[in-house]
Amino acid sequence: MKKILSTLLAASLMLVGIQAIAQPSVNAGYLNSTLKVQNADPSNANGAYVGLSYNLPIAGGLGVAPGIYYSLISSKETASLGTIFSGSGTFTEHAVNVPVYLNYAIGLNRDTNFFVFGGPTLQYGLSSKVKYDANVAGISGSTTANNYDNDNYNRMNVYLGGGIGINAGAFKVTVGYDYGMMNQIKGDNATPAHRSNIKIGLGFNF
Repeated sequence: MKKILSTLLAASLMLVGIQAIAQPSVNAGYLNSTLKVQNADPSNANGAYVGLSYNLPIAGGLGVAPGIYYSLISSKETASLGTIFSGSGTFTEHAVNVPVYLNYAIGLNRDTNFFVFGGPTLQYGLSSKVKYDANVAGISGSTTANNYDNDNYNRMNVYLGGGIGINAGAFKVTVGYDYGMMNQIKGDNATPAHRSNIKIGLGFNF
């Protein structure tokens, strides 16, 4: 019984210690996303992300930072044929992202450090739609297609990436890059299509 109580006490003290040195932060930023399809021009979209991370020190300047983020990307393409026809397609995608980054920080002074980070990010698509608008000889119409209604479009993705950042007091600035390892188009003979993201963010450390 004493051994069990001692083990529980030690575990409790360890958890308290982790909570004392762990650093939560809220982060948001700009997102540039590119979908590269084999033998086709890349498709580019812009957007933003926002979420929370929780940095847990391991040893020295090494730490691990799991997090959860919401992201939105959007793009628009237009076409016209004089005054007879005009049309556009607006792509919008919402997703939840769960990164688990290893990071290593180097102190620059008392309140500032430089760090590098890297690791995997699991992404789950919430919504992916394309809205088509057309005007033919003064007659307008629109329709919306849900990409996830098509079994050939992948809702899941796993990214590998990393970046650099600076902590300055309570504020944090990061620049990162992620590459999607999973083909966005499903099927045995699917054309390779991979998404990559460039992220520039600002965070606040609690």
